[in-house]
Amino acid sequence: MGQQNREYPSLRSRLIGMLAIFAALFLGLTGYLYFTSRALFAEALQKELSGDLEWMASTLQERPDLLRDPVLSDSLCKAISRFKGFRVTLIGASGSVLADSHVPLAEVGGLENHASRPEVKMAMRAGWGHAWRYSHTLDRGMLYVARKVPDQEYYLRMAAGPITLNSFQMASLKLFALFLALFAGASSAVTWWISRKISAPLLHLTGAGGASDPRKPPRWEAEFREAEVLNQAFEGYVGQVRTLGREIEKQRDKLAAVLNQLEEGILILSPDGTVVAANPSSLRLLGAGQDNRDAAAWVGRPLSLLLPGSPLPAWVEAAGSPDRTPVMHVDKGPDAPYDLLCHLAPLGKSGADPEGAPSGSAAPEAREYLLTLLDVTEFRHLDRVKSEFVANASHELKTPLSSIKGYAEALLEGALNDPKVREPFVGKIHANALRLERLVQDLLSLSHLEANPEPRETEPLPLRGYVNAAANLHRHAMEGAGVRLENHVGEDVRVIMEPRDLELILNNLVGNAVKYNRPGGKVKLWTETGASLRLFVKDTGIGIPEEMLPRIFERFYRAGASRASKEGTGLGLAIVKHAAQKYGMTVSAESGIGEGSRFIIGFPPALVDKPPA
Repeated sequence: MGQQNREYPSLRSRLIGMLAIFAALFLGLTGYLYFTSRALFAEALQKELSGDLEWMASTLQERPDLLRDPVLSDSLCKAISRFKGFRVTLIGASGSVLADSHVPLAEVGGLENHASRPEVKMAMRAGWGHAWRYSHTLDRGMLYVARKVPDQEYYLRMAAGPITLNSFQMASLKLFALFLALFAGASSAVTWWISRKISAPLLHLTGAGGASDPRKPPRWEAEFREAEVLNQAFEGYVGQVRTLGREIEKQRDKLAAVLNQLEEGILILSPDGTVVAANPSSLRLLGAGQDNRDAAAWVGRPLSLLLPGSPLPAWVEAAGSPDRTPVMHVDKGPDAPYDLLCHLAPLGKSGADPEGAPSGSAAPEAREYLLTLLDVTEFRHLDRVKSEFVANASHELKTPLSSIKGYAEALLEGALNDPKVREPFVGKIHANALRLERLVQDLLSLSHLEANPEPRETEPLPLRGYVNAAANLHRHAMEGAGVRLENHVGEDVRVIMEPRDLELILNNLVGNAVKYNRPGGKVKLWTETGASLRLFVKDTGIGIPEEMLPRIFERFYRAGASRASKEGTGLGLAIVKHAAQKYGMTVSAESGIGEGSRFIIGFPPALVDKPPA
């Protein structure tokens, strides 16, 4: 009864208290913003002045003639001052003023020596300096920032005053005052309205046990739709419960539909391993044939009979064992078409909640288990590919590093003093360093393609021009081997790609055609049209064994001993493949030992900007 007679604060008093708190917070925020605005503005102003000085100093470093000519120096200071609105001063090594944006050139010689100015002293010591102080020339407080001109004995200084800050603070105070007045007026009006229309009727709410009929529910005597809804709440309680029941049925049907559409396998098992429910994906992942994917045929049957050759039933039966792992991998095999990640969790408890059981009592056993099956075949394949890639990359990096280390150690042990040995060793170190650089560059290109699988900034590109650019890139190698390149690509052939990707494809194909060609050989490029545009790159080189053609686009794969003997990273064709797949292009190769090689790039019609005539 004591709690029933307890008096609580009214809604009106709570609203007034909340509004008072908000008003106090608003005033505190206003004061904080007012007193901190100067420091924030000064910091931003100093950064802006420093950036302008950095630009001006770099300009004077490149144009020292501007420093030596007083007229040019004075014109530069005044031009920058008009553009930026700051005072700009050029100071000599002794502190004398050479030019000032706010003083005529004829009167500059009469200005005081600035060597004692704090910002100039700091710039003389450290290259930069700044200070807030009073300017007798301009008769107001100013922020000064000084900067030494690199490689010159001159100093630049910019100054700005607090006029903008004062204007900002006054405007802020007026705006805050207006907001506060509007807030106070609106909050007072809302408080009065709520007190009169809502709070007072609620305080006089009639209920059972009073003067009214106790069989009637309490009524809120107010002219609001919300009051009528509240008064009808109990009257419609039964209807709401029925509606809630129908909604639960809809949600149950929706959940069943979702489970049937899931790619992950879901099974509900009894403690003895009998299937209680299963979705179609679970049957597919567990290897059930198309004619045996009816979940009803699995329900009520033990998992051990459905999967006699799988380790999954034994793992499920050991659910109560403390030694059982929480998850299990089922490897792909004759009886398991997928690599699966399995997880088993209890669904409910039979009996009381263990948390409410007396201390020392045994926890009740799980009533049912939820077994989830996740297909990780692709993930494990990618993991194996990643491991192979890391191993191959490490091997490719280790070989030139070992060579560099060996030659460097030989030089350090005395070969450095022998000119006959030193130059070949240094040449070997340089060659291996270039090999490392090419490998790292190819790895970065491949990583960029994998990180950006979709085209972004495409544009029409002249195919013939990019072929010429690739030929020029390998011009030195072509001249050294006597290889000539014939570019028969039409002038009007344009493909819509990112320039970087087209360069990667052509540079690697032309580079391989030159590298694996015979001395005095030929590289020929041409296009053909039909259902789509095709680019051909043919060489007269050593060729590739036919049985190795399916693997030449793999990373670090070197087809045949003759090609493996050539220096390279083994990533060129992998880069070509990834760049082509990014645009839906096709790439293939035709070759034979001693017959040369021909690579064919197929462009989808959407990539051709203007079909050749």
